[in-house]
Amino acid sequence: MRGFNKVKKVFAVMLAVLLSMTAIVYAAPPVEVEKVSVIIGLSNENGRASIASIGGKIQREFKFINAVQVELPKVAVEKMRDARGIEFIEPDYEAQAYAQTVPWGIEHVNAPDVHSAGFKGSGIKVAVLDTGILTSHADLQVTGGYDTTGTGSYNDDNGHGTHVAGTIAALDNTIGVLGAAPSAQLYAVKVLNSAGSGTYSNIIAGIEWAINNDIDVINMSLGGSSGSTALEHSCNSAYNAGILVVAAAGNEGTSAGTTECIGYPAKYSSVMAVGSITSSNVRSSFSSTGSTLEIMAPGSSIYSTTYNGSYGTMSGTSMACPHVAGVAALVWSAKPSLTNVQLRNALNLTANDMWNDSWRYGNGLVDAWAAYQYVTGGVIPDPDPDPDPEPAYLNVSISTNYSYYFMYETMRMTVTVRDENNALVPEANVTLNLTTASGNVRQGSGYTNSSGAITFSYTISYYDGRGYYTINATATKGTATGSATKTVRVY
Repeated sequence: MRGFNKVKKVFAVMLAVLLSMTAIVYAAPPVEVEKVSVIIGLSNENGRASIASIGGKIQREFKFINAVQVELPKVAVEKMRDARGIEFIEPDYEAQAYAQTVPWGIEHVNAPDVHSAGFKGSGIKVAVLDTGILTSHADLQVTGGYDTTGTGSYNDDNGHGTHVAGTIAALDNTIGVLGAAPSAQLYAVKVLNSAGSGTYSNIIAGIEWAINNDIDVINMSLGGSSGSTALEHSCNSAYNAGILVVAAAGNEGTSAGTTECIGYPAKYSSVMAVGSITSSNVRSSFSSTGSTLEIMAPGSSIYSTTYNGSYGTMSGTSMACPHVAGVAALVWSAKPSLTNVQLRNALNLTANDMWNDSWRYGNGLVDAWAAYQYVTGGVIPDPDPDPDPEPAYLNVSISTNYSYYFMYETMRMTVTVRDENNALVPEANVTLNLTTASGNVRQGSGYTNSSGAITFSYTISYYDGRGYYTINATATKGTATGSATKTVRVY
């Protein structure tokens, strides 16, 4: 009997071991939670608690806008939209370095004439937000910089930023090429990686560095197709801090040039959107067009510095943009007392408008010599000798920053006014009514800018409700009138 009990005990132990092994063999592997990077706007301090409650981790704080970069589980993104203390949530989009092809351009914008007058950009600080700058290039002098990409260096590992930097400030040293403002102080702010792309949060961090370091001109030869509340607020902060912000309009243009395709951040009102022309004074076919296009510069076949220490040719609005940034530094050095707003107005007023087509060419070709004469009292642009007659009727269109919205997002409604000849109409009086899903009516009014457009903003509140919103815009100019209606949905 005792032997039988021993057998029973042994059997029980073996069974327990087998069961234990079975549990080990069939234990489920840990589930990998997919995480995404987003930018979240905070309406109050409750937002931080909301982020933490769903497993979000704040990766980066911003100083000049009330927003943070957050890594959080992808499944929690939609939950955050209605969370306490959250103003907005948007993807941490990526921008791309606009494509390439360069130094007939310096001559074409009349920069050497200003050099001959004794001004070359001295004392003006220009930040190039790009892939970095090759600091060892014999034709470039980089004063300093900053990296937001995590590489730990603002040296160029792509080539795009070095090429852009040469157009702005290649040295007047008898070798290589000559920049528009060869005595300006260059700062390399690396916001794009070796592949030429970078997140909007990288760009925002670069802009904040520029604000903190008293930069005068920001050059952004980059852009994305998605609008961003955070990026717009950041550009506004820089402009309000006295910085002239210049960005490439984009390379999404068509041969006809009829599409509205200006990229971001160039599309924002605080940023000068720069388009590209060829050496024949024709818009480069790739150059983006639209109501917010501001000024043109050479951008096809531009010769400049490269990141292997040599020189090469590239094309794109990325190449046009630094011509304007360089001219801005050049003119500012001749009249340091100017504000960024005064400088911007001077560049637009003196641009050579040989096309009279603001949709495709903005205010015209930037002209360093004309701007220099204007700000130093040499000449004042002549008034238009043949002002346009009042339009007979108006064609009104409405565009929005998104095709649909979620609660608490900001709706931006741009009204564009054209006459019977399809020409843009500045100074038209526009009234906009936004009727929400709950029946609330929000109203705004104002006048179109030189590009025939005006933008209204409204942040959707809980009391406006979910459903369809109707936007109605009416424009008047003299005796001419026109109107348009657009419907969008809020979820």
